[in-house]
Amino acid sequence: MQKGEATKQYLLELAKEEFLSKGYSGASVRNIAKTAGLTTGAVFRYYPDKAALFDALVAEAADGLTNQFKAAQNAHFDLIPTNKVNESTDLSTDYLNHFINYIYDHFDAFKLVLCCSEGTRYAHYIHDLVELEVAQTKVYYDRLRQLGVPNRKVSRDVHHMITSAYFTAVFETVVHDMGREDAIEYVNEVAAFFNHGWNGLLRIT
Repeated sequence: MQKGEATKQYLLELAKEEFLSKGYSGASVRNIAKTAGLTTGAVFRYYPDKAALFDALVAEAADGLTNQFKAAQNAHFDLIPTNKVNESTDLSTDYLNHFINYIYDHFDAFKLVLCCSEGTRYAHYIHDLVELEVAQTKVYYDRLRQLGVPNRKVSRDVHHMITSAYFTAVFETVVHDMGREDAIEYVNEVAAFFNHGWNGLLRIT
């Protein structure tokens, strides 16, 4: 590894410790530079500002999960023309297990996003995922109704609150530093609870 690249990686490790300890708002590039034995200006030659340091630590993992989440939503729409809508719950659970393993493969990045991101573009990460889910799910069930598959309409406010509760519960695994195996067991129990609730609420027949 070349010296410049090694310095960049070293700075990222120090920045991660600073952000985890103080959060984004409380973190100081000056402290990171001092610990690295560099001037603040030298740090800015590698990363133009504090936001760039944070993004370098979390963007790939956080944006990657968002893109995978969008792909999972599309997969549910793929069930419609093949008359496999009844497999939707199993598909959701399969994706959930994939997501939780992905999150744990990038645990520190998601710890930063969930606990230390106030003041960054990731401050409302869970909310943004919830908004995606609510919007796409409405389209999904509207399409089912157009095809003659009965399901009860649920108000957007109710849908948003339930989805927010579900996503928050899943990400609590990271917030509370739960081990991977315990997290997998926990999210599957949470999913079973919410799936039964949705089926009862929507009255899918």
